[in-house]
Amino acid sequence: MSRPALLVLFLLLMPALARPAGAQQDFAAAKDLYTAAKYEDAIAVLDRLKEAKPASPDAALGVEQYRAMCLLALDRKAEAEQAIETIADLDPFFQPAEDDAAPWVRAAFRETRRKVLPAALQRLYGHAKDAYNKKDMAEAVVAFGRVLKILDDPDLALDKAALGDMKMVAQGFIDLALAASTQAPPVQPPPSSPAPASTPVTGGSDAGPVPAAKAPEGGPAPGTPPIYDVSSPDVTPPLPIRRDVPQWNAGLALPTGTTVVVEVIVRETGTIESAVVRQSAGKFYDERVAQAARNWRYRPALKAGQPVRYRLLVKVVFGSQAPELREPMP
Repeated sequence: MSRPALLVLFLLLMPALARPAGAQQDFAAAKDLYTAAKYEDAIAVLDRLKEAKPASPDAALGVEQYRAMCLLALDRKAEAEQAIETIADLDPFFQPAEDDAAPWVRAAFRETRRKVLPAALQRLYGHAKDAYNKKDMAEAVVAFGRVLKILDDPDLALDKAALGDMKMVAQGFIDLALAASTQAPPVQPPPSSPAPASTPVTGGSDAGPVPAAKAPEGGPAPGTPPIYDVSSPDVTPPLPIRRDVPQWNAGLALPTGTTVVVEVIVRETGTIESAVVRQSAGKFYDERVAQAARNWRYRPALKAGQPVRYRLLVKVVFGSQAPELREPMP
């Protein structure tokens, strides 16, 4: 190659070669401005770096971390929450180190992180389920492992029953993925006639058969949003926020292990559209469980980031202590 051509190539490549070094210098300058409590000036530098698209996830994480801390210092809580949500997307386990932020900033960061962790958990679960549905079992094992890790995070505000349910489901997917990754592909059977519409859906190992919900004559009404369930690909299931169940006095106590299975449809708003008992413990108990279920609240299911209707089968298992709620394994 001639010297003029080499010179032209060098001039074309020079901006790209200089960009990482310039970005590092700008980031260092932004950190100095933050340390000097010049938060507005720091945000201006960090916004430019964000607009220029950081070269790596670690660089993007650093930019969002200091943006969030500057916004918190300026009491711009809504913008800080957006920055922390972006951080949770990049690394849901991240928290600023003691050397990087004052105690009050770390406390404010943690408070905001508690708000966005449930959404981060839904996204992690959705990614893991997508990997499993695409038969990428190695990625599914890693992704569901991350789901289990975030379920153990002390900042995740979910009740114990919900945590137990999700841990069971995540571990179930890991076991299935590990088993599938060690097996040869199955031989495909010849096509068979379609199964009848009344095929039962089971509610778990001890819940007994649960009849499938029947569609109205002629199919759903035009414009009615579809209802998804655990078999639906690319859908992140709802997360429980509040699920109270009846507490019985001594005279109404049920034998330990008595189970009521209730089918609930969760609206796009997270409220309950309907609650129907599918496994009975007796009319008196069924009516009170169904009435309580209609007041449950969820963070809605998501498909492509949009809330959707979702059908759940929930087992209410009565024991010697408080009733235990379980959602069936996938």
